[in-house]
Amino acid sequence: MENAEKTTEDKMFWADRIASELDAGKKQVVGDAKTPSGRIHVGSLRGVVIHDILFKAIKDAGKNVEFVYRFDDFDPMDGFPKGLDESFKRYMGMPLCDIPSPEKGAESFARFYADEFIEVFEHLGCKPRVHWSSEYYRAGKMNDLIRTALERAVEIKEINERVSGTKKKGDWLPINVVCEKCGQIGGTVASDFDGETVSYECKDTKYSKGCGHKGRISPLNGRAKLTWKVDWAAIWKSLGVTVEGAGKDHYAAGGSHAVATEISTKIFNYPTPYDVPYEHFLFGGKKMSSSKGLGVSLKEMDELLPPEILRFIMTRYKPRTAIDFSPDGDTIIKLYSDYDSFAEASFGRRESRDPDEKRIFELSQTTEDNRLTPKDYYRPNFGLLAYLIQVPYIKVEEVMAKRKGCALSPMEKIELDKRIASARLWLERYADDEQKLVIVPHAEAVKAFAGFTAKQESVLHEFASFLEQHDAEEEQWNKIRELTATGGVSLKEFFELCYTLLVGRKKGPKLLPFINALEKSFVVGRLKGVH
Repeated sequence: MENAEKTTEDKMFWADRIASELDAGKKQVVGDAKTPSGRIHVGSLRGVVIHDILFKAIKDAGKNVEFVYRFDDFDPMDGFPKGLDESFKRYMGMPLCDIPSPEKGAESFARFYADEFIEVFEHLGCKPRVHWSSEYYRAGKMNDLIRTALERAVEIKEINERVSGTKKKGDWLPINVVCEKCGQIGGTVASDFDGETVSYECKDTKYSKGCGHKGRISPLNGRAKLTWKVDWAAIWKSLGVTVEGAGKDHYAAGGSHAVATEISTKIFNYPTPYDVPYEHFLFGGKKMSSSKGLGVSLKEMDELLPPEILRFIMTRYKPRTAIDFSPDGDTIIKLYSDYDSFAEASFGRRESRDPDEKRIFELSQTTEDNRLTPKDYYRPNFGLLAYLIQVPYIKVEEVMAKRKGCALSPMEKIELDKRIASARLWLERYADDEQKLVIVPHAEAVKAFAGFTAKQESVLHEFASFLEQHDAEEEQWNKIRELTATGGVSLKEFFELCYTLLVGRKKGPKLLPFINALEKSFVVGRLKGVH
């Protein structure tokens, strides 16, 4: 019986398995965080979606759960984002919450970039309670934890050295004070906690120049911030976090998660949250970086893809699987095709190849209503659509209604419009030249036809005559196979001949759907060498 239960558990979707392991008798708090230090790239969505999936799985398991997303806006500006005006270099080392917004409309540098991120992840159906680190510190909600950390600084210093090998000098304290003179937090070094105040000095760092000010100040009520590994452990206790993952780099031996775990359990007497390590979201095989300008921006991807497709990218892979993504080439075409295939499996129109397909499709939906009852409707093939919209006279809705077998419903028309908008943007920004389509002018097609052999002309002519009388793609495909088997022309050669006459190259969109979308008289004429 035990083995049978284990087998059933192993077959569960990864988030449902975690949800089943959590204590139903206590409130679960799923936590995640980001430092809004510049324009946030699409790779950062992975953490949000993974934690939102966990939140929804725990909720589906009937357990009391909350999702809290933290913005560490009290962190210093320790890197200079690509494209930012050089005038902002004077703010290096200052808390992100105290730096002005790079554009009008936001109350700070941190809020400007965080607001953009929030807009996108809410668009994807992630609706956590947002928590601002600066507000928590300044409201005094971290005061008790700061006191504990300062009183036990020697123990924290020992943990750092033992777990990570990091040695701290002298009477180091695990806080950074906000300098009263220049406002920097990144380079202040604190010492000598007397129970109420600390001594500090504003020093240079590798990214900022300290003003040299020395002073003594209370570290409470937002005048100081815990160093980040201590802060990570402290915030778990402060917010009651019970489930929280992070990128795999944090889980290296002696890494930040190991240090935070020791501090949480031994200094703050709080159990480490259920941890979910996850791989990075890569761009061309490399980790995305906001400061280096490597990757795809959130705004670009939010414009390019409908939210359920963007969410699907993150949902379909287990956390420990790296995602290597780039919107160029045929990546977007394949992405839509995979999403539609998962939809087919979910609605029983094909046999599932993976037991998780239905759950992945369900959790890729962006609203509660759609997630519980994902919409079953005709989804036009994105690859074909991208080619069709490049032919001016084609009425795409009519073509898709013909392929469906009846008129499109209102929901299907909305889906079609979304995909057309996505296809236009993809063609404009990311598509390769071979995916851009131009119908060959009449003179060029006639010239190409004149260079064909007698056998090639005969096979094309016979197929064109068949095409005039038969609309069903299955019948057309059977005829192609018959002609190429008996006419002395290979299947590959036949396709190349058709593409040469229609689009001027040897490859193109799926042939039968494409030629059936074009005017039949035009296609027949081309294949007979007269149009």
